[in-house]
Amino acid sequence: MLKSLMHYLRQYIEDKITIDDKDWQKVEALFTKVEYKKGQEIFTAGEVCQKIYYVSHGIARMYSIDLEGREKTFAVNYNQNGYQLDPFAGDYISYLTQSESQFFCEALEDSTVYVADFSALDRLYESELKWMTLARKISDMQLITIVQRMQMLKPLDATAKYKLLKEIAPVYEEVLSNAQFASVLGIAPQSLSRVKGQINEN
Repeated sequence: MLKSLMHYLRQYIEDKITIDDKDWQKVEALFTKVEYKKGQEIFTAGEVCQKIYYVSHGIARMYSIDLEGREKTFAVNYNQNGYQLDPFAGDYISYLTQSESQFFCEALEDSTVYVADFSALDRLYESELKWMTLARKISDMQLITIVQRMQMLKPLDATAKYKLLKEIAPVYEEVLSNAQFASVLGIAPQSLSRVKGQINEN
């Protein structure tokens, strides 16, 4: 079962660099399989994030809570039916700065997650150029994805934000509650309901 589910991780890596079976064994050795039930916390704010989480099967949500107790969804980590969207969860900035993470992560469905220490991955990255290339490509891709979403959504009105997010990340609306999805758009749940109603009328 480990090998069949880890296949998705190997495929993810091979999309970015060329590895052989010996290389892959080095990666496998770093990860531990953990099963999370729906609603279970994967990691929590207030602690230094020391690990990276690869959602091999299932759905997770990263979010923060502001001073008024309102949740804001930061990302959905999705891997179902051969489709992956941001399958890695974790707070690398927290690890790099050794500061408390501001993010929580919860399983939205029963999920199989492979967990590795950031420090162990750093040692792998430093051991050979190909692994440094992988680290750069993953970090670049995640940064670009986050910045692009923020830049694309920021200047738009609520209706345009809704339509764009449905286009670039349709699973968000499928797996998030109305309030969670509204928080991604930066609007109130009532505004999201109005937007949906207006679109359905047209």
